[in-house]
Amino acid sequence: MSENFDIDDKTRFLVLYLDAKMDVHEISKIINRRERTVKAWEKRTKKGEDIRIFKKGRGRKKSITDETINKIIQSINDNPEGASLRKLAARMGVSHTSIKLILAQKGLKYKGFDNSIIYAEQERVMRVDFCKKMLSDNGKLIYRAFYSDEMGIELNKTHKTKTWQFITEKVRRKNATENVKLNCWGAISLQGATSLDIYDKSMNGDFYRQVIEHHKAEMENLYSGEEFYLIQDNHPAHRVNEDWMLKQQNVQLIKLPKRSPDLNIIENLWAALKERVASDAPTTEKELRASLLTNWEVLTRQERLQPFFEGLHRRYMECIAIEGEKLPY
Repeated sequence: MSENFDIDDKTRFLVLYLDAKMDVHEISKIINRRERTVKAWEKRTKKGEDIRIFKKGRGRKKSITDETINKIIQSINDNPEGASLRKLAARMGVSHTSIKLILAQKGLKYKGFDNSIIYAEQERVMRVDFCKKMLSDNGKLIYRAFYSDEMGIELNKTHKTKTWQFITEKVRRKNATENVKLNCWGAISLQGATSLDIYDKSMNGDFYRQVIEHHKAEMENLYSGEEFYLIQDNHPAHRVNEDWMLKQQNVQLIKLPKRSPDLNIIENLWAALKERVASDAPTTEKELRASLLTNWEVLTRQERLQPFFEGLHRRYMECIAIEGEKLPY
């Protein structure tokens, strides 16, 4: 879901490299950046640098006067919503590339408004309490919990917008033949994952019971009859079935705090799954389903899940340190 939250490529690299322990080759494919660039980020990260901080050049001569720079900054201050790069370039008589470089040096970027979640005090308290609970007893709950969630995916939005091609040719994208939206449910744990449930209906209380009944045996088998927990969010279909799950299914529940997808590690997996499906570029519902199932199986191999869960300790500790504010994911 990273594309929905305006997460830049360098932050995505840090999550995949530090939390998921992926190598440079894998990351370059997922974030669609040159391997040489990703290797340079890896080198700086190993040195302890924060690659998200712009690195100044080595004594390049100024091509724009300080007076012009001040005018650019003043123009942005006067009209921050209308000051796009091209408008500024036309107004100042310099290239938009030069303006982009100047603004980057000042730490400025023309982007959408911040629509991230702002938590009330009580919500932040609940988030901190949740993280403390998950970290207690050396993180026992983290290692015995299934993190579950739903995800929606549309066939016409699974394609990349660019491809490698010769300058002299024009390559047309292979368009989808159907307008299809599918929903998925899955759960992941340190011991492995359930199979991916793919459906084209809306999630409601009755259907959620069917999903749990269908996958309960998978969860039990992964923990060989030992104690495990199911973490779920506050979707109405989840809430209405809490008593049923506890009393009739003997499933021990852990509820995520409200509006806290950043505390559910499966969100990172959904993002990786969508990236892989986009690379497959399915054009029919059958191809979309096949791509989802194949890539889910690859991404949920136990050795690939382990780094995600190890990174949860750091994530929950950070949430406590910033008193329950939102975390990037």
